[in-house]
Amino acid sequence: MLNTYQCYQALGLQDGVSIRDVKSAYRKLALQYHPDKNSSDQESIKFKVITEAYQTLRAEYKNSMAKSSAKYADKDLKKKSGFNSGKNSWGAKKSDRPPNEDWTRYTGYAESEYQNFWTRYEKTFWDYYEKVRSETKTGTEPIQVENDIAVSVNVDPGKCIACCSCETIAPSVFRVEKNVKVNPKSKVINECGANSEKILDAAQTCPTKAISVSEKESSRRLYPW
Repeated sequence: MLNTYQCYQALGLQDGVSIRDVKSAYRKLALQYHPDKNSSDQESIKFKVITEAYQTLRAEYKNSMAKSSAKYADKDLKKKSGFNSGKNSWGAKKSDRPPNEDWTRYTGYAESEYQNFWTRYEKTFWDYYEKVRSETKTGTEPIQVENDIAVSVNVDPGKCIACCSCETIAPSVFRVEKNVKVNPKSKVINECGANSEKILDAAQTCPTKAISVSEKESSRRLYPW
């Protein structure tokens, strides 16, 4: 696995450049070293290395953005809840005990009467979970992701080079025609097979920008920008 420094080196970039520069460098190198254009093993290895480098740097960028957002959200929450002030954030008086200190009044009897109470409780829960899961109806209907915006996904066959990056990230949405020996393409098999974030991730790894994503309700283009 490549470290951050090696990822920048693989893409021919200096440490600390913007994510936009990382994407641009990856697309250029992917077109240059794609297996369809090069038959040597060395070029194939190079393509895998730059793909790994791009995905690693992009994951680090997303993690840093998530941590930054969580940090500011935590500060806002502390301000609104009166953290470190005379009032407890859960609405009780300062002299009152936190709710978790009274939790044993619900479980104390069971813990004293039955040994390994929590072990048995956990086993009962997971046994029930597996029972419900096994009884869930399975079929060939498309997977529908709830609480997410519905998107329209399209692959331009004129631009697609079947690099398989979209299928690798969202295999329930994209499928490459592996049985086609001459000029295979990627196809959309299920627009509802993943949430919109994962679909956008897959679209952005396409070196030729062959994948377009739009919001279904408003037809607003989400990618390419």
